[in-house]
Amino acid sequence: MKSIVIVGTGDYAEMAYQYLKRDNYNKVIAFSVEKKFKTVNKFCDLPVVDFEEITNFFPAQTHELLIAIGPNKVNTVRERLYLEAKDLGYDFVTYISPRANIWDLRMVGENSFIFDGCVIEPGAKIGVNTVLWSGTVVAHHSTIGDHCFLAPSVAVSGKITIKNNCFIGINATIRDHVTIEEHCIIGCGAVIKKNTIKNGVYSTKGTDLLRVDSIETQI
Repeated sequence: MKSIVIVGTGDYAEMAYQYLKRDNYNKVIAFSVEKKFKTVNKFCDLPVVDFEEITNFFPAQTHELLIAIGPNKVNTVRERLYLEAKDLGYDFVTYISPRANIWDLRMVGENSFIFDGCVIEPGAKIGVNTVLWSGTVVAHHSTIGDHCFLAPSVAVSGKITIKNNCFIGINATIRDHVTIEEHCIIGCGAVIKKNTIKNGVYSTKGTDLLRVDSIETQI
């Protein structure tokens, strides 16, 4: 088994490390981040090396990577680092939680991360470098593209296409047979019932403050 280096030092990288550690991926030995974003020399008690120097410290022949960068700029930062690492010859960790319900493990692309409680039904496909956070459901015959990020408890109905580099916010719901075009942002709690447009940003109105007397308000 090759040793593992996690690229990233944000929340996603930390959670990925915790999940890998819990599930006995004991070969995580370091983190890496681009030099201009490096603020610490250790993260989760492991060393942090400059991504620009990663081949000098951890060559591709003996190490594999998990690119664990969040959905910055509709996932294009994670996409760029994934493609750069691939050009350097690295293999990638593909993590599927044993607490997830996945119909066909072969339908999950490399460097993707499937958290606890996710459901991927028959005929569904997950692209490369894509994140499904806890509790997300991808129903039958739906396709999630490359470099996507689905936040907790997203509900994707049947025969949906989510194209590359999309972000779907927590508790968003997408109706069956809908296409989400590339580089879309779907905000938390949004309900999408028809096709979107490329680069579209969709949101739902937040809840307004009604009162400031919660102690006296009857529930």
